[in-house]
Formats: sequence, C-alpha cells, structure tokens
Amino acid sequence: MATTTPTALPGAPVPPASARGAQIPLPTFHIPDFPPQARTLQALTLTSAIPAGDYPALLSQPFTVPASLPRAIESLTLELFGLGYPPGFLTALAGRLPNLKSVVLYSQLFAGTTRESQEDAVEFFRRLPGLRALHLLDVFAKPGFFGAVGRWVRWNTSDVPGEARRGLMFLEVNYSFRGEEEEFMAKIQARELPGLVGPGLVSCSFNISTAETGEEEGGEVGSEEGVMAFNTTLAPDIMVALTDEEVSPKGLRALNITLYTLTPSQLATVLAVQKNVMVLSITMETEPGEECKKLLLKALVQCKHLEQMEVIAHPSLEFLMALQEPRSGVMTKTFPSAEDLAALTTKCPKLNSFKANVLRTTTFGTVEYAMKDGKWTGGVREGKDVTAA
Repeated sequence: MATTTPTALPGAPVPPASARGAQIPLPTFHIPDFPPQARTLQALTLTSAIPAGDYPALLSQPFTVPASLPRAIESLTLELFGLGYPPGFLTALAGRLPNLKSVVLYSQLFAGTTRESQEDAVEFFRRLPGLRALHLLDVFAKPGFFGAVGRWVRWNTSDVPGEARRGLMFLEVNYSFRGEEEEFMAKIQARELPGLVGPGLVSCSFNISTAETGEEEGGEVGSEEGVMAFNTTLAPDIMVALTDEEVSPKGLRALNITLYTLTPSQLATVLAVQKNVMVLSITMETEPGEECKKLLLKALVQCKHLEQMEVIAHPSLEFLMALQEPRSGVMTKTFPSAEDLAALTTKCPKLNSFKANVLRTTTFGTVEYAMKDGKWTGGVREGKDVTAA
C-alpha cells in the first residue's frame, strides 16, 4: 500500500498521484493537509502515535480534519487510539469522507469515556449511510454504545434525510483473549454486540482468538494457549439476532459465533434459519459421548451448502474430567469420525473440512478431517502433558 510517510518504508516513495492508499501516524489530533495529487486515494489509515502522557490533555484541545481529505476514500482504518477521540473529531471525519464503504477499528476504546465522546462516535456511524463493511478488532466501549450504533449499520428505509441505508454486508468482531487480565471478558459488551446484526449480512463474525503475542497467555482449563467464551446464559441474544424475522441476515454465507457458547439444541435452532451458511465456526457446550455428537450432526444436516466447519468445545465438568484420562478416548467418542462425516456429506455434499478443539488449545487433543480424492482423511490428534486441574 502506498504511503504519505515514505521515510517509514524501504525503497523509493510512491508519487501522490499514483498512490491508492495512505498511512499517517498522528502525534496529535491534527490531520495534515493532502496535496491535490492525492485526490484519487481510496484507502486511509490513521495510526495513533500520541505519547501516553499527552493523550488525556489532547482530548479537550482543538483538532484538525482538513477539507483536503480526498472524497474518493472508501476505506478507513483507525488504529491504537486507546482513549478515543476529542468530541466532534469523528463527526468531522465522517463529514469529510462521505463515500466510506469500509471501516476498520483496531485496539482502542473507540467511543472514549465521556457522554460527549460517545455521542460523537454514534454520530460518526449515522453519517456513513454507504457503509457496507465494519471490522472491530479488540474494540471496547462503555455500555450503551453498541446498542446505539446498531440502528445505523442495519437496513433502514427511513424517510428522514440521511437515515435510509442498505446496512452492512460484512461484520467482523474479534477479541484476542488475554488470560492474564482477570476482568477481560467483563470489558466486552456481549449483550449489545448482537445488535449490530442486520438482514443484509453475507458474512458475520463474533470471534474469540488466542493472543498474537509471545507473552504468557493464561487460557482456560489449565492451558496457556486457550481462550474463554461467554457461557450459554448469553446465547439468547445472538440467537435472536440470527433468527428474528426482522433483523436476521437473509443471505448469510459465513458465520462465526465462537465468542458465545451454544448448546447443540440452540445451534440447531440457529441453523434452521441460517441454513445456507457455507463456512461455520461455533463454540458449543460439550458433553462427553455419542449423544452430543448425534445432536451436532442433526444440527449440521440442515445446511446443504456447508463447506467448512469448526467446533470449539466448551467442556462440561464431565468432559473435562474425561480429558484427564489419557485412555478415555473422549475426543473420538464425542466428535464425528470419518464414517460419520461420510454419512453427513450425503446431506451436505460440499463439506470438505471439519475441525474441533477444546477452547482453542492443543493440550487436550484436536480433531481435524479433510476431504481428499472423495474420502475423509485425518482424525484425532491426542493431547500432550495432560494433568489434572
């Protein structure tokens, strides 16, 4: 991607007239002027380079969003603005970029800490009627923000000027699990996030991933590599979003809801509506044995176009105890075998991949199958160093 800060990259700088993207580090909230030659820019990344000690004071000082920002920009990325933005900054930014179709927010408290900054962040989305893709990567907010944003990222036929919109086609919400932070999960507005789901979505992801750094990552159930997911008490919120006639997606093809734990019967309810998904990743409350496997297969058989499937097992106490016994074979008994998958492909003929693990760990074993030359290959890989919790 071309950049307006060429000294940060190797090689010769790209002439502004040839650039299609720009990345600008901001030591303050003053965006620099753009030369006329940059009018063809299509993507802009603003990255916070604000010293931590200066940040709080800058939130109450004047800012600059220049009129020279190229109106052709369709993709905006905002990175590392940990404490948010001065009230009015985001509204002004949206006003200068009326053609935005994609917004990526990374690692920040987007709506800040005050009522004024939260209202500004909501207004930002209200002013983007053409927004089709939203990526929220480790983005946190105070209660009420995501609930207020929902109406501005969904399909809307309002007659009020500026309110009508088609809504999102692509929604990605991802949190990198930090086990060393005791209150990490409590910081996520889990009940509000499903309010971002709308009928136009083709791809919808509420993902929980392992941390990307090499630091100690305290996972669940005795693993340093795992994650946590919200338990089944929060499942109704995401279930309503995916099944309600008014708000649920009508053409969903890719679905990842690993942030939330569903029972097999809850999964079946969701897939009865979202039966056209092609790529599916879930966290499932998992009991040991054949019954859980049968319920999973019964849910999946509804998806005739399914191609790839991933199951994150949220283990019950019985399942966890069985994992401590190396000879229990609980992974083999609980998840589909090659024969089970062969039977499933008579109903889901495009299925070519099935994976399962326990809260994104390898310690307790994994299941991985792939369709090759008309046959299912793979199986269960036993875990290592399993010790009692």
